[in-house]
Amino acid sequence: MFFGAIWFFPLVTALVAGDIVAAEDGHGTLKTILTRSVERWQIFTAKALAAFTYALTALVIYIGVGLVVGGLCWGFNPLISLSGTHVSVGRGLVLLGGSAAAYFLPTLAVASIALLLSTVTRNSAAAVVGTLMASLIMQLLGVISALDWLHPYLLSTQFNAWQGLLREPIDWAPVVRGAWVSALYAVPSLAVALTVFLRRDVAGG
Repeated sequence: MFFGAIWFFPLVTALVAGDIVAAEDGHGTLKTILTRSVERWQIFTAKALAAFTYALTALVIYIGVGLVVGGLCWGFNPLISLSGTHVSVGRGLVLLGGSAAAYFLPTLAVASIALLLSTVTRNSAAAVVGTLMASLIMQLLGVISALDWLHPYLLSTQFNAWQGLLREPIDWAPVVRGAWVSALYAVPSLAVALTVFLRRDVAGG
């Protein structure tokens, strides 16, 4: 999951969430959709949920494949936590599920940013590239030692919060911080995107 946080999940998430609204503009179908007898917030909610579901599916497949391949190569044996203690297979699977949930929160934030850019720019390429650039910039800021004070509030840092669940005892601090920091990115992005979507000029496209 550490590798996936750098490029894989921001890319996979951006490709769908960044395209989900802008593609309608590009194909000229958004105007038709907005004239249907369905509330605009319902359309936006459906698109947001579709993007989130895609991101969750990608994460489940990614972890599932890793789990199966790892099991076939090394067997399903007790694991060693990041604190050096032994973890049973059953508890390890539970912790893996919790880690996936913690990892999914910043993924949702990335999807929200992509959805915002997709709605505002009306351009799929701009939304996808913009999301990836935002992710890259936060990754770069995260390696600058002079900005240590900023690191806990970067979205890229929250992709490592799951590691707190693999310590003994569990370190809940990064997990809790990852939840509210991810929300700080996701909620405003969704709110602005929804506002723009609701005010979209149908006559102008």
